[in-house]
Amino acid sequence: MKKIYLLSAVAALCLASCDDYEDQFNLGNQITDVKNNTPIVLADADYATIAGLTANKDLAAKLDAESGTNAYTEALAKLGSTKYFGNLITADQFLPAYIYNKYKEADLGSTFKVTYNEYVGKSEYIADFNQLKGEYTLTNDDYSEAWEGASSATYLTPKTVSKLAEIIKNSHSDAEVGDIYVVNYAYSDFEPAGGGETPGEKYDKISDVIANTDGGQYSVKGIVCATYKTGFLLKDNTGYILVYKASDVSVGDEVAVSGTTTLYGGLMQFPAKNTELDVKVVTPGKVPNFKNPTAKNLVAADFEAYSTNPYVAYVTYKGNLSITTNSKGYKYYNVTIDGTEKQGSLANVPDGLVDEGLNGKDIVVYGYAIGATGADGKYLNTMVTSVAEASAKAKVVARAANGGANKSAIYRYDGKAWKLYSANDAKVVAAQPSWYDLIGSNTISKHATYLPTLLQREYPFAEDGQKVGVVYRKSSSAMAFVEYTYSVTDGWAESKVYKKETTTFSKTENGYEAQISNYLSSTLCGDEGGFSAFNINIASLNYVWSNTTQYGWKASAFANKTNVASESWLVSSAINMKKGKNPIMIFDEAMNFLGSNNIEDFLSVKVSTNFDGSDVNAAQWESLNITGRTDGQSWTFYTVDPVSLAKYVGNTIHIAFVYKSTDAVAPTYEFKNIVVKEAEE
Repeated sequence: MKKIYLLSAVAALCLASCDDYEDQFNLGNQITDVKNNTPIVLADADYATIAGLTANKDLAAKLDAESGTNAYTEALAKLGSTKYFGNLITADQFLPAYIYNKYKEADLGSTFKVTYNEYVGKSEYIADFNQLKGEYTLTNDDYSEAWEGASSATYLTPKTVSKLAEIIKNSHSDAEVGDIYVVNYAYSDFEPAGGGETPGEKYDKISDVIANTDGGQYSVKGIVCATYKTGFLLKDNTGYILVYKASDVSVGDEVAVSGTTTLYGGLMQFPAKNTELDVKVVTPGKVPNFKNPTAKNLVAADFEAYSTNPYVAYVTYKGNLSITTNSKGYKYYNVTIDGTEKQGSLANVPDGLVDEGLNGKDIVVYGYAIGATGADGKYLNTMVTSVAEASAKAKVVARAANGGANKSAIYRYDGKAWKLYSANDAKVVAAQPSWYDLIGSNTISKHATYLPTLLQREYPFAEDGQKVGVVYRKSSSAMAFVEYTYSVTDGWAESKVYKKETTTFSKTENGYEAQISNYLSSTLCGDEGGFSAFNINIASLNYVWSNTTQYGWKASAFANKTNVASESWLVSSAINMKKGKNPIMIFDEAMNFLGSNNIEDFLSVKVSTNFDGSDVNAAQWESLNITGRTDGQSWTFYTVDPVSLAKYVGNTIHIAFVYKSTDAVAPTYEFKNIVVKEAEE
């Protein structure tokens, strides 16, 4: 406003004495507009503006002419969509025109603090998931293969989970190197009951008990897999038997039952009436995460067949529910099935399990078939585990789609064997069956809506910068992969290929120039610092370099008690030193198991001014002379002497830490707390 008023006064005086204007008012010398660290935070739309400026197009064309390519012009054209600066279109070169266009009247000495997106790249391992082929759910035959006849359990335990790799190999004989599958399976921390006898106790196999249709005196032991008002269903490795006695047992309990068996509904059971029946809980909650097997889907023809040949099995069917009450207050829950006069009968339903509002509606039933009753076996008795309206069956379907699985793991084929997938850049997991249950869907079509919450639930104590890659079911026929990064301020968010940087620009006689004093500063502890691994030869190893939260970057080719000959480069992102004066580099390093060997033969530090970001062998590299180094004999960290990088001023450089090993010597190397900055004057 002061400037406006002054110009108004000048105009008035000019009317009185225009001839004296130039002499009395030399505004160029009296009025200044010096900005002092004015903040500029680039919005997404600003990158397109920067790309469209004539001055920047001319600059890109000039750089193309110098390099003999069209790379700069092509990269500038993409800036509006990528929304970050990188190795070619750098902030220090292409932001000045934007600042000038925004503050044309700013005078010499003005400074602006500009916050923008700087490219850091994707985690290297992400490329592996270009070969994500799908998912595989273990079948009953797979579980039989795992148990090798020792059990009929349709789940894995600590004793058998190691068989997964062989099961996948047998079911995917045409796999190619690098193929990745999500494997779904049922798992219990407890070994199946009934597989052995406690000294002094002897139990009959349930298969032998139910085979004797004349009935007899038996003692059995097994796991409770379902309950209802007047009893429960018991299973061991050989079969199922109904115990018709109200008991204080829960699903997953190990229970021993002794008594006389009788035939009812076409199946043998332990009845409570007219017999002595003893029920004893041996191990409460022995299988706390008991999962039902894959449900057999029953239709009209199955109901017809069941009436004459009943069996015990976990089943599902759809029909119309009718709830009636007799004169004694007993409720009947019958399900009419299309195409047959046979019906489902929900037996002795526990209070609250079936919503009374479902009366007269189409429903989906999950439960155990436990016999056929009524004239001509009209009713298929069902010990219910869940009932839902047919039009709102999301969670029921989710359980069915997972094939009874309660765990999912990621396996990758290396050309010889299937191995659990791991990455040195992040923790990589498969979305678990319980995740789908929590959101009530078989799929996660909008990962940004659900995964942040699910990851927060899984990793409540995540550290800032922690990365987790997630493989999930995007649709009924497609798997997808996404990486998330945790921020203490923003929580879990999809990882970006850029990070926020802030640079101060000053207006000088030569235009706007970046004031650069700190090029790279990172603890590297849980922070990759823009470094990426390039493996030249790692033989049978999965990786050499790994980023750790405590020791920074770590390199080792010692695995399975064996030294492996290798060569792997860890290369920084681009470091722009075009405006540098006297840059130096400092870092902490430790090495062990070097023996009497020369450290430079196993870990060297190099610089390139023409690395293209992809092929280390195609670039020219110069070795740096590092002094004050580790002795190679312990885990003690040494801070190296400042390393001059003044030779590379005027260039964009990459710094490489090159690890080599032999089959005789494979030391472990660690470095952290790296700083590349201008030396203090």
